[in-house]
Amino acid sequence: MSGNTGATSSECPFVSVIVPVYNDPEGIRQCLAALATQTYPDSKLEVLVVDNGSTDETPRVIEESFATRLVEDEIQGSYAARNTGIEHATGDVLAFTDADSMPHPGWVEAGIETLQQENADMAAGRIVFEFTDAKTPAERYDASVNMRNDESVRDGVAKTGNLFVSRTVFDAVGRFPERLRSGGDVFWSRAATDRGFTLVYAHEAQVSHPSRQLVALLKKQYRVGKGQPQAWLLSGQSPVMVLLLGLFQFPLTVLSFVYDDATEDTGGSERGIPSDRAVERGFDVAIAGGFCLLAMTAGRIVGLATLAVNRLGVNP
Repeated sequence: MSGNTGATSSECPFVSVIVPVYNDPEGIRQCLAALATQTYPDSKLEVLVVDNGSTDETPRVIEESFATRLVEDEIQGSYAARNTGIEHATGDVLAFTDADSMPHPGWVEAGIETLQQENADMAAGRIVFEFTDAKTPAERYDASVNMRNDESVRDGVAKTGNLFVSRTVFDAVGRFPERLRSGGDVFWSRAATDRGFTLVYAHEAQVSHPSRQLVALLKKQYRVGKGQPQAWLLSGQSPVMVLLLGLFQFPLTVLSFVYDDATEDTGGSERGIPSDRAVERGFDVAIAGGFCLLAMTAGRIVGLATLAVNRLGVNP
């Protein structure tokens, strides 16, 4: 790394940064370049990049960097990759971000300071959305609803796009549900807070993330919808409740959001919403939200059908 020594306290815990990646050489290159500029002492920091079976030049990019390359090619999924990172990590605190994100220089330092000052077990940082010049309706909708650690922390859950966790939490709760393709971080962090571990919001621990265009956003919403019924079952809910939640709860939530988009001003700055998330709303954003509603609903129907097939022991 760069030899930074911005934080020199002997009280600094050793931090393991874990980044899963799959076929994203440019993203991981930029992410690692950002991690190389951290103000946290190099002697207290390791970066573990977990290659989830990439078939392009991603492995070469990692191997030519300062980071340690690990491989998870048995299970295709970011949570399985993160679990491989956890298995090999030596840090007292484990920090998570994504290959397509760029941590700000003080990211690790701010995350650790928040944990220490708040005497917390977990700290979810701010994910700053970056827009193209067009700032399309899909981008604005994405920024409004996704990766909102500033909101989700209040509900006791967090996203691994920017999350700091004391190792003792994993020792007690276990690792992420690795078979989930989406929502594993929400499921796991809920399990941790339900067991009494404290989760706080670290506003100053920031990473930048590109906003999505419509096709990429719809794919994400479909993937999230498909994975959530399985997460509900893992949490012990009955199949009937899963069916009701899958078909009605989220659509009603998004319909409410779409209505608000079309009829109200967000007033984001007055409600403490980060400036990149308090985007201009309007009918075009409402349309993007409607498409996302359809994609999410389709994903949940497929997810529910897959669960039903599996429970009946039928090979599709």
